[in-house]
Amino acid sequence: MASRIKNVQEVKIPETYTLEQSASIPEIDSIALALRHKKSGARVLFLSNEDENKVFSIGFRTPPKDATGVPHIIEHTVLCGSREFPAKDPFVELVKGSLNTYLNATTYPDKTLYPVASCNDKDFQNLMHVYMDAVFYPNIYEHEEIFKQEGWHYELNAPDEPVTYNGVVFNEMKGAFSSADGKLERFVMNGLFPDNTYGNESGGDPANIPDLTYEEYLDFHRHYYHPVNSYIYLYGNMDIEERLEWMDQHYLKDFPAIELDSSIPLQKPFTQMKSLETEYAVSENEDSDEKTYYAFAAAMDITLDVKICKAFEVLAYVLAEMPGAPLKQALLDAGIGTDIDVDFCDILRQSYFALTTQNAKAGERKRFYDIIKSTLQEQVEKGVDQKALEAAINAMEFKEREADYGMFPKGLIYGLNTMKTWLYDDKMPYDALCFRSAYEFLREKLGTGYYEELIRKYLIDNPHAVLVEMKPKNGLSAEAEKKEKDRLAAYKASLSDEEIAQLIEDTKALKAYQEEPSPKEVLEKIPMLSREDIDKKIAPIYNRECKIENVPVMHHDIHTNDIVYLDLLFDVDDCKEFMPQMSFLKTLLGYMDTKDYSYSSLDTEINFHTGGIGADVNFYRLYGREDACRVRFEISTKVLRSKLSEALDLMAQIMFTTSFADEKHLREVVAEARSRKKVSMMSAGHHAAMVRAMSHLSEVDWLSDRYGGYGYYEYLAQLDDQFDKEKERLQKGCAALMKKIFTRSGLTISCTADRNGLKEIEKELPAFLKRLDTFEQEAEGGSLNDVMTPFVMELKPVNEGIMTPAEVQYVAIAGQCKDMSGIKRGVLDVARHLLNFGYLWNEVRVKGGAYGVSCQLIRNGEGFFTSYRDPGLGSTLEAYRKAADYLRCFDAEERELLKTIIGTISGLDTPKPPAAKGKRSMGVYLSEIPEEVLQEERDQVLACSGEDIRAVADMAEAIASTGSICVIGNENHIREEKDLFDKLLTL
Repeated sequence: MASRIKNVQEVKIPETYTLEQSASIPEIDSIALALRHKKSGARVLFLSNEDENKVFSIGFRTPPKDATGVPHIIEHTVLCGSREFPAKDPFVELVKGSLNTYLNATTYPDKTLYPVASCNDKDFQNLMHVYMDAVFYPNIYEHEEIFKQEGWHYELNAPDEPVTYNGVVFNEMKGAFSSADGKLERFVMNGLFPDNTYGNESGGDPANIPDLTYEEYLDFHRHYYHPVNSYIYLYGNMDIEERLEWMDQHYLKDFPAIELDSSIPLQKPFTQMKSLETEYAVSENEDSDEKTYYAFAAAMDITLDVKICKAFEVLAYVLAEMPGAPLKQALLDAGIGTDIDVDFCDILRQSYFALTTQNAKAGERKRFYDIIKSTLQEQVEKGVDQKALEAAINAMEFKEREADYGMFPKGLIYGLNTMKTWLYDDKMPYDALCFRSAYEFLREKLGTGYYEELIRKYLIDNPHAVLVEMKPKNGLSAEAEKKEKDRLAAYKASLSDEEIAQLIEDTKALKAYQEEPSPKEVLEKIPMLSREDIDKKIAPIYNRECKIENVPVMHHDIHTNDIVYLDLLFDVDDCKEFMPQMSFLKTLLGYMDTKDYSYSSLDTEINFHTGGIGADVNFYRLYGREDACRVRFEISTKVLRSKLSEALDLMAQIMFTTSFADEKHLREVVAEARSRKKVSMMSAGHHAAMVRAMSHLSEVDWLSDRYGGYGYYEYLAQLDDQFDKEKERLQKGCAALMKKIFTRSGLTISCTADRNGLKEIEKELPAFLKRLDTFEQEAEGGSLNDVMTPFVMELKPVNEGIMTPAEVQYVAIAGQCKDMSGIKRGVLDVARHLLNFGYLWNEVRVKGGAYGVSCQLIRNGEGFFTSYRDPGLGSTLEAYRKAADYLRCFDAEERELLKTIIGTISGLDTPKPPAAKGKRSMGVYLSEIPEEVLQEERDQVLACSGEDIRAVADMAEAIASTGSICVIGNENHIREEKDLFDKLLTL
């Protein structure tokens, strides 16, 4: 039979399954089949379509009964070997050597999902096989070491040393609990649902994880990992009958259905709102004034009503997220916080709406709530802005129809969306995907009082709510560390000499287990592709240069479903010394008043007519001169072809008429930008540490840090702390930058669309260019130095420790190899892949307990190593320095080398949506990379030998031995290693 079916009659359902529902879902161009396996009771949802990027996921409802993190630890451990694939880490072997386009596992508050994706049929079947074997027949029953490594264990190396905890999940959650935003989110959810599963932390609280016993952990798997509790999802162009037969014969037929109740009971509604308090950690000497968080959250039993959920997504944006949103503005006007956030969560059995503010004064909880309530009442009485509602509906629908989820396969996102309803009602397996009728409903309800009634019912008159105050506490992180040390000291004191000796032996045994590689014959059980399965050619470059009114246009001729992706790129090579100011300007554009619109109405107009308008600054390293780069200030939009005229008009409004005169709002944007940059650096410390360490190497790296790293954060902090002094220079500087940037001579256009899209640009662009010419003519001359302070680049190695209240570290080192002779540039990708999922994975993650680690090797000899949620510091740096020895001694057999090559190609060949294809093509053009060079580097990957990899050792050694160090993380740990650093800073 044909793989892709047009209707259910084309499928002969195997007798081992019952077809329970079927439907055509035009929104995602799929035929849906919801089935039940007769013997085991497994649920199966098939979405058949023409998408070659096939997705498989198996999930289980896994409600935790405590905060020991047992669902999370099982998620990690089932992927550490199974009956048919007993290698220690089949997951990593698949990452190393498959053509997967997605490979992961995730623990949610009430479910655990194991999704994979691939465009290659054979590879897809291999991934399915390994994952199904992992969840049903894991090696966790034979090897307690798996539980210890991934979950938690006591560690003791000598009788006179202190006992410590280690374990990947334990350290991961230490990092998660170091985030104030994450702590508040968990506290709110636990507070709203104290009596059901959502009152427990499924990922595990580091204070509770060591309470979990090995037997309790196994019992959880025995109980919940049965097909009767499973949700199997398949998506894409595949032989449905063959896959159903295979699942039955290999796994499902061996599991008779059992009685298993994993349902999520509803939390009994509160009779009145609860007021709750908690604390979060700030650094020992950090000023904790005006650092309080407040949150209001209301629970609602609406998850299974897709239309109401979408209505609340719209309301969340209009009431609290969009610029000038009434709740957001009321709190800012009252001086309660500087960064307002809203979250509507509909992935739990009961949904909730949460509004939070941060950087507020203590003791303002009642006023915080009073302002929320009075503002909501005003919205009900006067009516919510109907155009803002309609614009938000348009934007949401545009995003769903576009289905551009970046590097995530759209089939994966559809699968996650199905779980919103399927997990809680077997009769609703695909309701969340049928969005057309929902948006029609939302538009019909405009002007009827529907949205106002939702506000009244679920937010104003709903007693099932919590009001939270979360205060900062200096030294709280040190207190937690002391509690842990005291607990471990008490544990050690309770041990006899024999038990201490046994613990030392157990520690050695675990390390020996971790260091012993899986036997060759075991590794070879994991299925692998051959060289013939790999595409030899690079992905196409879509570049056709033309001109419109003498402006260079690069057309990327790609089918885009009638969407035009338009980027206006302005040359700012001579403004590089003002990088932090340009970075902040891109935040302001679209967020300030223009000649015809307030910043709030501007946002409404953008959402009403387009899929978005944004600004950014991008860097393009020049091929063969990678120390040099091109810098472009970019204004971008995505819009239906029929609305291009409106999009260009709005872009002109933003570029040529933005006013920076509103000091109050400017002050709000500065404070919000600083707050959000700090949060992002705390949560993605591995990236921030890498960018900072790299910033001492070259101009482009220095610019990157001043654009979005710690260097940019320092600029924002100065603006925020000295706003009254800096505001006039900021206002004049932004206006001067706009006049300097937006010139016809500096403009290049990138257009991703089909020929009809290009014709529409040819028709509409001249009017826009006339406005650009007028703007240039009216611009006053003058030097940027007259109104702004340039930032002077200084390139020299510096080791920096950036201290935070986190309980873990993010450890980075970056350097450069000056002599790249004898090193093939394509081989750098293979060596990186080999280090990331071989040496570094084993040394820093498996043995060291870090949640993640990676490296990068760049054409010009630069490179970095960085770790994520890492308990180590000096030991991690030492592992980086020994990476060169690993490469120097690399002597793998053909199968191991081929596996690494396949995995490398997988990373290079990740399917891209149309917009990303256009951006890749434009990047190749601006970096002046010849297409034949890209092909040559791919050929080098495919032909890579052991000798080629060994040649990279000198580069790795130069990077790790002479590079700059940046560590972001635990204040005490950094101070203990202070001799490593030239500077100690505080975030």
